[in-house]
Amino acid sequence: MKSKAMQILVPGGNPNGMKIIEVPGWSGKCFLLPRQNLKELKDFPDIDKPGLYVLFGFDEESGDDLAYIGESENFYNRITNHDSNKDFWDTAAIFTGVLNKAHVKYLEHKATVLAHKVNRMMIQNKVQPPENSLSDIDKISVEDFFEKVQFILETLGYQLFSAITESISDKKIYEFSDATNKAGNGKGSLLESGEFIVYKGSLSRIKETPSFAGYSGSLLRKKLENDGVIKRFNEESFIFENDYVFKSPSAAADCIAGRSCNGWTAWKDDKGKTLDENVRK
Repeated sequence: MKSKAMQILVPGGNPNGMKIIEVPGWSGKCFLLPRQNLKELKDFPDIDKPGLYVLFGFDEESGDDLAYIGESENFYNRITNHDSNKDFWDTAAIFTGVLNKAHVKYLEHKATVLAHKVNRMMIQNKVQPPENSLSDIDKISVEDFFEKVQFILETLGYQLFSAITESISDKKIYEFSDATNKAGNGKGSLLESGEFIVYKGSLSRIKETPSFAGYSGSLLRKKLENDGVIKRFNEESFIFENDYVFKSPSAAADCIAGRSCNGWTAWKDDKGKTLDENVRK
């Protein structure tokens, strides 16, 4: 993969505050804004230009990553309104540049459609923005702008537009088989983000070890059952009804085994080599 560069400016010097991100050769600019630093935006005229923005948050009860996608010609006024009527978000990413109203409408539609398609986050938009038409020349320019948006968000760890099939790290399928109990047997792959996808048809052991009960992994298993991701297959196993992306290889292995595991050594390829051997050594 070709190397890319990204510049980050921290205006107030606070590493936990607002950041301004630029890519060499790109006319755009990204403002990454923690919600508590909202007032810092007032001093930046770029915020008054048409732009695309994403609000990011996290649902503590469900464990889901949340996102809301929008466009605005005056972001400070819009985000002040969202501060009053949207509770879920804690960070905003704002993208501005040489854009007009038609451009940002196109970007909003494209971003929302792709985010729903890849299904990596729970999209909070209640209405799908309509698609608007652009000239062929404008479309090339705006598509290039959107590529930079994707690159910046992925670099910052927001997998909003990252299709799982395109994010598999080493293209291998790994298997976890619990030597102590065959009720847990799963297959999956490592994603470039460090997350781990367990594939549909994998089996998860129903019985949990005493030390695992009440652990976050146990609570996640209950959520997956309630959501229909896993269902009872027989007296000993759940079966994955859908593919599911876990935060880490260990979280995936924990769910399969019903106990705490080191996923880096538990997941093995068809030659018996561990994920750790293939990726980290």
